[in-house]
Amino acid sequence: MSSHFLRKALLPLALLGLGTAARANTIDVRIQTFQFTGQHLTIQLGDTVRWTWFEGPHSTTEGTDYVLNGNEAWHSGSHSSGWTFSVTFDAAFLAANPRPGDEYHYFCVPHGAGMTGSIKVVNGPGLPFCFCAPLGPCSNRDYGAGCVNQGQWRGGRMLASGTTSVAADDLLLITEMLPPNQPCIVIRGKNEIAQTQLGEGWRCIGSPFFRMQPQTTGPNGVVSRGPGITFSTRTTMSEIKAGQTWRFQLWYRDFLSQCGNDSNVSNGYVVTFTP
Repeated sequence: MSSHFLRKALLPLALLGLGTAARANTIDVRIQTFQFTGQHLTIQLGDTVRWTWFEGPHSTTEGTDYVLNGNEAWHSGSHSSGWTFSVTFDAAFLAANPRPGDEYHYFCVPHGAGMTGSIKVVNGPGLPFCFCAPLGPCSNRDYGAGCVNQGQWRGGRMLASGTTSVAADDLLLITEMLPPNQPCIVIRGKNEIAQTQLGEGWRCIGSPFFRMQPQTTGPNGVVSRGPGITFSTRTTMSEIKAGQTWRFQLWYRDFLSQCGNDSNVSNGYVVTFTP
């Protein structure tokens, strides 16, 4: 358990400017108005999640069956306002408490399915950033993805696998939790900006930014880009080269969106490429 306090909750922009070296953060979740805020997190391996009670009685209890049976990876006990509880999601914790896709679902024992959350732990080649928090353009939020779409009642979440090597060219960007069978385009750029509205979501990639080949989100609302990302840029004026840092987001159609803007964007993913 950690008591260290970092003022920023999710991947501070100042730290992102330093590159994609591994670092540990403390991410704060408020227990308030019968919900966990942020309810769904995407965190880096080694990060600590700290829950703070602003009302009660509530608990944070790992599991999906809404029953306290002793098999949980963590259980805070039921508490009221003023209590805090932390879990550090490091390699030892994941090894002792394996879950599919390193995704941990949790609930409040007194309120069961009516009060839930999730934590996705990633250890990819770069860092996710530009989440739909604290509020999106339509007053929706997702602390671990882009802004909410009607397809999932979650935002589009971009993660990655592979390496940062230009020579290997095996970087794979995977964006999930999207409306099915909708047109989409990965955009990329070097410059990061403050959250700027694009459709229903936030764009955090500044000009100039470049569009990659159009795709569709498929029947399951999942789209992949790569391997071959760096090769595909070699005949352009915006070639990806070793030593450069690039940021990626996915724009997609969202016709049943919250506010009728008909499009949305995922969170971003930043990669510093190596030889």
